[in-house]
Amino acid sequence: MEKHKATRKSGGTVEREIDSNLRRAFDTLASEPIPDRFADLLDQLKAKGVSPTGQSGDDKGNS
Repeated sequence: MEKHKATRKSGGTVEREIDSNLRRAFDTLASEPIPDRFADLLDQLKAKGVSPTGQSGDDKGNS
């Protein structure tokens, strides 16, 4: 039974390490610039009046 307790303790350490690594990877990715092709697509959507939330840019029907 002692072996099981030791496994649980190290499991928490493993979870913290995974969490830390995921946060580091996300932070690195989030700090990179948006690729040109995505920026171009966003510009095209803006030109059509479509917002990033998927709603049209006009205020029709939003009373």
